[in-house]
Amino acid sequence: MNKGRMNWLCAFLCVIGVQTLYAETDDEHFRKLLKEELDYNMQELKKQEVAPYYMSFRVMDERDVNVHTSFGAVASVNSQRTRTLVPQIRVGSPELDNFKNSPMGIAPDRRGKYSFALLPMSDDNADESVRQAIWNEVLRRYTFAVSNYEKAQTQRIVSVADEDKSPCFAFSPVEHYYEAPIPAEKQVIDVEVWEEKLKKVSEVFKSSPHILNGDARLSFKVLRTYFIDTKGTEVVQNLTYARVMVNAMMKAEDGMELPLNKSYFAYELKDLPSVEQMVADAREMVERLALLREAPVADPYTGPALLSGPASGVFFHEIFGHRIEGHRLKSGGQTFKKMVGEQVLPLDFQVYCDPTLKEYAGTQLNGYYLYDEEGVKSRRVDVVMDGILKEFLMSRVPLDGFSHSNGHGRAVGGGDPVSRQSNLVVETKNPKTEAELRAMLVEEIKKQNKEYGYYFKEVTSGFTYTGEGGSLNSFNVTPLEVYRVYADGRSDELVRGVDMIGTPLSMFSNIICAGDDPSVFIGMCGAESGWIPVTASSPTIFVGQVETQRRGKSQAIPPILPAPMGQE
Repeated sequence: MNKGRMNWLCAFLCVIGVQTLYAETDDEHFRKLLKEELDYNMQELKKQEVAPYYMSFRVMDERDVNVHTSFGAVASVNSQRTRTLVPQIRVGSPELDNFKNSPMGIAPDRRGKYSFALLPMSDDNADESVRQAIWNEVLRRYTFAVSNYEKAQTQRIVSVADEDKSPCFAFSPVEHYYEAPIPAEKQVIDVEVWEEKLKKVSEVFKSSPHILNGDARLSFKVLRTYFIDTKGTEVVQNLTYARVMVNAMMKAEDGMELPLNKSYFAYELKDLPSVEQMVADAREMVERLALLREAPVADPYTGPALLSGPASGVFFHEIFGHRIEGHRLKSGGQTFKKMVGEQVLPLDFQVYCDPTLKEYAGTQLNGYYLYDEEGVKSRRVDVVMDGILKEFLMSRVPLDGFSHSNGHGRAVGGGDPVSRQSNLVVETKNPKTEAELRAMLVEEIKKQNKEYGYYFKEVTSGFTYTGEGGSLNSFNVTPLEVYRVYADGRSDELVRGVDMIGTPLSMFSNIICAGDDPSVFIGMCGAESGWIPVTASSPTIFVGQVETQRRGKSQAIPPILPAPMGQE
């Protein structure tokens, strides 16, 4: 009996060992194939009249599981695994190449999407299929590269000289980094368990007949990325994370949509909040929505305001973060390009971007990575120190005075990397308490002869125009929960329909001080290189002057019939 058990155990361990060996061998084989194809394509293209001087391959092996529930029922469940490859081909020279007038190495399709090579994983002739897919995408991008390079040469002759004299590309130190594949048990999720959890959360929204949308969603991602280039860099790294998003929406009697949301982020499923906590948060959302539905609509306003940590995090992301992304300073608005060494914030303010941070203020951060999508090691970038602008976020695209990448070249999907934010952190050396900030706000309201000021408690998102291509250098932040703070001591009043607008330099000049309560806003940021995960952390800030406008509203009235009442 014991001998039989031993034989069975040995056989079992042998099978496990063989599976592990095959997994490792498959990964090694795939990396070898990538390097062979990069070398082959580079050598063949060098024979052409317009030859590349640099090439790279970026591969994203992704497993995604998404569970969506609505009003206590499962709406959809889907999972998929894809392996995609994006080649970058640079022709000409670092001083002038095909990326001179375009940040992307391929033209977008009608939906604004960029092509990539979809690599097969289970075909009997997988190697041949992979090679064919790579060849097709390399050929497509090389053709586009040659056309763009010819346009760049012509434009250099017929156009006035660029203000920015930096090259188109900068080489970075060769990097070698390898992480073993993520164990299989960490790549799976018990879908049925999460269906039940999310059903309990979204069921809360059945308690109000006025709620039109009431959803709870889980997104679980396992990502393995490969980066190799013709200079010898090879970076292979992993990342897993999970995010739960709870969303609900009512409509006011005048047709204005009133959304609220709550999100939770963790690198592992076990670190997400309990279902009891999420249910409690959903119930609070229902109460807040009911109050919003009855709140008065705010009129356009200029005057002092307090922005909570989450609100000011989005505020800084939009009005400042996008304007310190280096590639945007080569043309367009260039808001802060010539302000290096000058004071841009109060002297006690510090602002930095740090993709090496996994946690801040007790919260796990969405903008963490070890190497960026150009194979450059990530590092903290101290953008503002003691109120003085010091540095920008850089990819491998140089800028006058900033010749090398600092690990912020980021992309997802088929886009090419450009300089983007990671974990943006705002700090102060002289924090004020909540009571002190409120007293300062009331004093400023009286000083400006205003009846009230604003407290922005929650925001959902924002967008900005950086002045490129003739656009207005401006921003718009969309608050969800805003309160009037009265100078005469009346209770704060909830209002709705507020959009915060303005121009960045004007807003920055009105920032006075910050609090002692750092908070974290986790989100996704969309720009030309795709929707990337980012985090913004900030304490409450006091601003002497903000500008708001009334938000547009739908012309459709609320439903004539109330939603069916459910039981919690």
